[in-house]
Amino acid sequence: MSDNCIGSEFIMRTLHILTNYEGPYGVTLLVNCLLGLIVLPKEKDIHHISHRDHIHFFDLGIEESDISWGNIDESERTAARFLRCLRNSVAHLQLESISEDGEIQSLRFSDHMGFEVVFRIDSLKEMLKKLAKHLQKDS
Repeated sequence: MSDNCIGSEFIMRTLHILTNYEGPYGVTLLVNCLLGLIVLPKEKDIHHISHRDHIHFFDLGIEESDISWGNIDESERTAARFLRCLRNSVAHLQLESISEDGEIQSLRFSDHMGFEVVFRIDSLKEMLKKLAKHLQKDS
């Protein structure tokens, strides 16, 4: 993988994993994919995602009403801020699994500002596929 295409190859491979993986470690892999997709672009060029592209909630296939924003000012409640909150949640271990009958069904993400969102595993996977496709079109 050459240095100048690490972003596009990483996104392409992550999308392939999200689409094709059917093994026993799906939730673990999903969290790894989430972390990769929201950290790599931030480290490369966060403004590429958040400002120039104007990513919106519909780009991610989520409803803003499903998010508890806590103390985050209403003017800052954007899809880019949502992704930053998800990143902070994972990076600071503010991630909780919700199980039913011994199987993880959902993940709860939160942060120190009172942000919280709960994703069913299948919904998180779909959101990540949409994020990867959004990132892929400009990488």
